[in-house]
Order: sequence, then C-alpha cells, then structure tokens
Amino acid sequence: MAETNSGMWLNRSLRTSGCGTWWSASTDKWPALGLLQLEAALMVPVAVQERVAAAVSAVRAANPRGVLRTTELVVEARRAFLVVATRPTPTLEDLLAAWPTLAPGAAAGIAVDIAATLRDLHAVGLSHGDLTADTVVLTPGGSAVLIEVGVLAAVQDRPTDVGADVRNWSALVRGLAVATGSTPEAELLAQAAAIAESGDLATAARRLATRAAELADFTDRESLVAALPSIPPAPPRIPAQRSNVDAVNPVRLRFGRGIPEAAIVAAASHPVRASLSQRVRQLFTSRSAPR
Repeated sequence: MAETNSGMWLNRSLRTSGCGTWWSASTDKWPALGLLQLEAALMVPVAVQERVAAAVSAVRAANPRGVLRTTELVVEARRAFLVVATRPTPTLEDLLAAWPTLAPGAAAGIAVDIAATLRDLHAVGLSHGDLTADTVVLTPGGSAVLIEVGVLAAVQDRPTDVGADVRNWSALVRGLAVATGSTPEAELLAQAAAIAESGDLATAARRLATRAAELADFTDRESLVAALPSIPPAPPRIPAQRSNVDAVNPVRLRFGRGIPEAAIVAAASHPVRASLSQRVRQLFTSRSAPR
C-alpha cells in the first residue's frame, strides 16, 4: 500500500486504461475511492494537463446522469490524478468475464443506460471518446455508469466525436447480444446496434427501451444485482513497471465555486507549477458548475 503526498492511500492497482492506471484508494474520511493515475509520460506537456483539466471540468459542469463523478483533480508539474467518489469496479468487462451469459433484461438495461448517458453528453457538445467494456462500471443497484469521459481524447488532443461513441456503443451492444445466447432478445439487441450504426442512436435506444420494458429484470435489475457480489476481484491488469506511484509534491485542486487560493499548494515556488496552477484555476473557475 502506497501513500501519496496528498494523504491518499493507494491500496491496490486494478487495471490500466488508455491513459493511465486505476487504483482502489482511500483516505481517513473516505474508505472506498477510485483514483486514475494518468501516465506520467503523457502528461509532461503543460498543454496536455490543461486539456485534461478542461475536459474533466466540462463534464462536471454538464453533470450528466450516468457518469461516475470526478471529485478531485490532483496535479503537479508532470503528473495528474483523477479521484472518483467510489471504486471503479466491477466493470462490464469484469462482469462478462465472470458471467459470460446474462439475463436478457439485464443486458438490455446496461445497453439502455449507456445510450442514455451518451445522449446526455452529446446534447451538450461532449463525447466519451474511449467507450469500451472497461470504461463502463456497474453500480450496486445494477445501473451502468461511465468513467474516463473525455480524458483520453483530451490527452490525445482529439475533438468531440459523437460518431465514434455511437460505433463503440453498437459494438458493446453486439457483445451483450452474444452474452444473452440464442434468444429473441439477442436479436432485439442486434437490431438496436444496427440502427445505431446507421447514425441514429436516439431511435435505437428508444426502440430498445420500449421493447425491453417487457423483459424481466429490465427495470429492477434483480439478476444483475444478484450477480455483482459473486464477481471475483479481477487480478491487476497492469504491467509491473507501472505499479509504483510517483507523486512528488502534488498540487491538490478541488472542484466547486472556482479554486480557493488555499488549494493551490506551493504554486509560487515552481515556475512550471505556478503557470499551470494559474491556468487550471481559470479553467475551473469558468467551467465548473456552482455547488
């Protein structure tokens, strides 16, 4: 177990993503957090750090349903960490690995949840940018929520791409169709995926939700909720050389009504850090929703 200088314990590495490593984390006050340690090599340019800050802040300001909320961004000159309020497990990838066969209602519910979140993002000019089974997290109540929204696209300096989100949703839905086996509901999921691939996510989601409402476990998610506790903790999917935390003198920035001066730690003592802190403060002040 490693401790960052911000006082957060990193308890267990979980998996790698396109832009970093996920950890289960905790503090004295919050025992079950998730932390994405962004890959240091990717975060060297200050412009990348600024884009990530802007992307995360934009998602917070929009506050879309179905996105696991980022509670903090911790940055320093060449490193950045995103903190979320709950552990980002299990993912849809974990579920399918442990339960390759899903109840049709549960599969349809997951597909509808993701589609609703994507539509909310797209309505305010945002996109996920890296939608995969590992960026979908299942809550204890059986809902599917998204993580890492906009982060990889910001790192790679890619624009909003609604089309990529829709194509990735279609691919996930086809995978869910396979997981339901040879059932009429599998055909329903496949049809929804095909409609979305034509560019009409709204129609695909609407038809899927209308027909899936008649399926058992679609609204109450009983089978999915029952399956979640039996999903074994996935072995860390992380290269050994990326398992050590390197967090030297991080600057801890908090979201809210802008960034209070007290939250900018030692900004004046480091030229690069001072420049970044001033710019990030401006971004958060202008983009963060009032709390």
